Amino acid sequence: MSTATETAEAEPDWRIYEARAAEWAFVGAGKTPSGVRVTPETALTCEAFLGVVRVISETLATCDLNLIEKVPGGGRRLAEEKPLFDVLNCMPNGWQSTMEWVETMTALACMYGTSFALIKPGARGAVDSLTPLHPSRMSVKRLENDQLLYEYREPGTERPIPYTQGQIFRLPFFSTDSVTGNNPTVLLRNAIGLAQALEQHAGAFFGNGARPGVVFTNDNAMPADERERAREQWERMHRGADRAYRTAILPQGMKPTELGQINNDQAQFLESRQYQIISLARYFRVPPHLVQDLTRATFSNIEQTGIDFVTHCIKPWAKRWAGAIYRDLIGPTLGKGYRAEFDTKWITMGDSAARIAYIRDAISCGLITHNEGRAMEGLNPIEDAGQERFMQVNMTTVDRIVSPPAATAPGDTFDVPMADDQAEESETSVAGEAEQVDQLLEGNDGT
Repeated sequence: MSTATETAEAEPDWRIYEARAAEWAFVGAGKTPSGVRVTPETALTCEAFLGVVRVISETLATCDLNLIEKVPGGGRRLAEEKPLFDVLNCMPNGWQSTMEWVETMTALACMYGTSFALIKPGARGAVDSLTPLHPSRMSVKRLENDQLLYEYREPGTERPIPYTQGQIFRLPFFSTDSVTGNNPTVLLRNAIGLAQALEQHAGAFFGNGARPGVVFTNDNAMPADERERAREQWERMHRGADRAYRTAILPQGMKPTELGQINNDQAQFLESRQYQIISLARYFRVPPHLVQDLTRATFSNIEQTGIDFVTHCIKPWAKRWAGAIYRDLIGPTLGKGYRAEFDTKWITMGDSAARIAYIRDAISCGLITHNEGRAMEGLNPIEDAGQERFMQVNMTTVDRIVSPPAATAPGDTFDVPMADDQAEESETSVAGEAEQVDQLLEGNDGT
């Protein structure tokens, strides 16, 4: 007779060893009303959801992530001498570039609501490496001292590893508990499930030769095995787009009857698929034309919608990133005076004509130098003269408009300020002219 201990050891281990395949929020939750089970990983098979996630993560990843130092007097500069600049701008870890790392972290935040990275010290200081940790294996608790405690289940061993708040970089999405972001695939599971159901319906419809289902009737009684054999033979010969419209030979007395199904036009199939794109884009505040829905896009409004995308979608993500970097990376190491910032000017400057017009106006009003303008176009600086600032001369100050200088009467003279070398040259010229006049007067007296 086996003991209780032996029985317990003989039972299988039902621990979830891969949360990507069985998302914790969906375990036992059942399918969506459309009949499709949605998880963060399966949601990527929905083309509209994948398109939205890629637009946000790739657009943000193409912008340079810089470490900025505030200079006294309101200025700012790139803190390139700080090791953290190299971590953020070049190599966050040993196998990812900054673009790959930002893209991964942003995509995971869009899929799971929050993304995490392990902060490792090393040769570059307290923040030498930022290793992404999969959100499905992370749990977060808020302690009584207002600090966060993280617990990560190691892949393979499933051993829980605790981390303190100072060891984890956390990037949350839209949150209602102030700790972790709401999972978009939970909030949007019905919309994602419907979009996937429509895609599956399209595949099944054309996979069956774009024809409705068929019912076979027979006035004669048929044994169950013969009915099943006839059905399997029909499907084997006619199911699929490459087998449609083949010649059929039916058993004696059998008659095919097509089901009176609602066709795709009556069900507004294309309109439903198009609306699901808008539905998913609405949550992430992505203009539909960026996920290839050009229904309402025109030459007159597509540029403005692109600006709206940067203002209302990318800018909040950039601010979310900047805040998380300061809280977890800059604050503990560098303190006040530094911040992280995405350089988004490249995605807002428009075409070449618009960029040149902006740079020309910025130079003409003294906002930037020629070298700064050349740097914006990726050109090398020019020596000396490239550092000069230029400004329009047909301008005045506000106080001269309010209190204009007194007008001069005819015949009055006024002094014009001159440089020292100009004044000396003027005095020499006047003395020479006076000497010539004296000589002429002496000559006249002699005659």
